[in-house]
Amino acid sequence: MSLLDILLVLARHKTLIVRTVLVFALLGVTYALLAEEEFTSEARVVREAQQEGGGLPSGIPGGALSGLGISLGGASSGLTPAAYPEVLQSREVRLAVVRDTFRFPDAERPMTFVDYANRPSGPLSTVLNYTLWLPWTLKGMLGSAISGKPAPAGTTETGQPMIPSQEEDEALKSISDKISASVDEGTGLMTISVTAGGPEQASDLAKSFLDHFSTRVREVRTEKVRERLEFVERRFEEVEQELEAAEGELAQFLERNQNPTTASLQFRRDRLQRQVSFKEQLYSELQSQLTQTRLDLQRRQPVVTVVERPVPPMSRSAPQRTLIVLLATMFGGILGAAGAFLSAFFKEANNTEKKLKLIKIRDYLSPFHQREGSSF
Repeated sequence: MSLLDILLVLARHKTLIVRTVLVFALLGVTYALLAEEEFTSEARVVREAQQEGGGLPSGIPGGALSGLGISLGGASSGLTPAAYPEVLQSREVRLAVVRDTFRFPDAERPMTFVDYANRPSGPLSTVLNYTLWLPWTLKGMLGSAISGKPAPAGTTETGQPMIPSQEEDEALKSISDKISASVDEGTGLMTISVTAGGPEQASDLAKSFLDHFSTRVREVRTEKVRERLEFVERRFEEVEQELEAAEGELAQFLERNQNPTTASLQFRRDRLQRQVSFKEQLYSELQSQLTQTRLDLQRRQPVVTVVERPVPPMSRSAPQRTLIVLLATMFGGILGAAGAFLSAFFKEANNTEKKLKLIKIRDYLSPFHQREGSSF
């Protein structure tokens, strides 16, 4: 088939092609106008370099405190920047965000993201859910029925499992599509992108994600140190009370026996003094450990630095209406041209020569013909 034949087919079926292009262009314009606007707000954070040598913030060398029993040895670097996107999209962070209160552009009053995600859908959304989006609606219903109760999302401050409700689980699924993150391996800079239906809403969601992400990173990095600090503080308080009791018992004994002369009184005095000396030594050691643990906790606190805070975007990120209309028009043109060639092919197939060729092709492709050919 030459180029003239192709042009001839297109010219003969120009009406079909034009109609198909107009239909798909109209569909593209309709979708571009009815699609909800989306805005993307971004924030950038970087992980601070950790001091492996454990130097003091004021610049005092760690050896200056060695005489006090305080060791400032190096600590592990903890979370790496590559793990930050996983922490950002963890269930703990998302659950904390959906429980925050925001102002939504299509809501009359501020509400939590849980209430917003589970609000009754409008008439248009209901029609779309049970017509065009019916397969996805049925899939969501079936998935909810099979999954049952959602999995735990972490623990509360008292150590109890934090299990989201069914409404919170729906909100978690909804907000997962709105957050994304990428890390520059060279600089360790992480970019957080949050997409929402309004510029203020996108900015507020990004701020909430940023705050809860920083808190979660701090909790992960200081979890072991905080547990050790709580243990040392409890033990320090116990030893302090024991020291006070031992000192009080020794003071009472000395008041009653200012000049002990008998051997039993001297032995009791020595025993009480040894108890006080032991409690004082233990008290001093725990005090050093308490100071060291507090310094370690303080050194691990600032691990995330906000380089660029989220602000309301000036322009929308979606939908790209011009691109949608162009793609729909191009698809209509391709579909119309394909229909023109198919129509020309079937019209030419009415010729006797074409019919004979089609009959021969059918005979060669039939299984009976293959069996006959294999017998020769």
